[in-house]
Amino acid sequence: MAYYPIMLDIEDKRCLVVGGGKVAYRKIKSLLECGGKVTVIADKICDEVDELSKENKIDVIHRSYISGDAAGYFLVVAACDDARINELVANEAKERGILVNVADNLKLSSYIVPSVLRRKDLTIAVATGGKSPLLSRKIREELDKTIGERYEKLLDELSKAREEIKHQNLTIEEKIEIYENIIEKGEEV
Repeated sequence: MAYYPIMLDIEDKRCLVVGGGKVAYRKIKSLLECGGKVTVIADKICDEVDELSKENKIDVIHRSYISGDAAGYFLVVAACDDARINELVANEAKERGILVNVADNLKLSSYIVPSVLRRKDLTIAVATGGKSPLLSRKIREELDKTIGERYEKLLDELSKAREEIKHQNLTIEEKIEIYENIIEKGEEV
């Protein structure tokens, strides 16, 4: 199956993570990086998740998932050690039309999370359709070596140029030429 690539705006959106271990922690961190309002439901939480809770970065409900807990969330992540709970979470989220990712279970997930390289507003996502997260990470690490700060600066320049010429009476071709000139100069640096 081919996945439809998309970038979601989760700023201030309610996100639920079921599970409190290391895998859940990685998922929580990526949701927080994008501005999600994260609630965790877990019997036990690892030290890192506990620290995020103490810093008031997330809300934690210290108990097992109960049927209906997914209601009202924009997206859900099931990342607990109990496959039955993960399946329950996934099924309930899907029934409610909520996006759900189940750690290490493509069949139960309505979306997968790629390996991501961020440089401020530049985001590069690498995915293998869930076939090999390890290969996705390896490719991201290779990209990390070649995509440096100059691309952040180049993106800032292109953004400024776009705002300046957006309302000018230029043809698409003239606008593209301006952007291409900025990119060529940025690549020479």
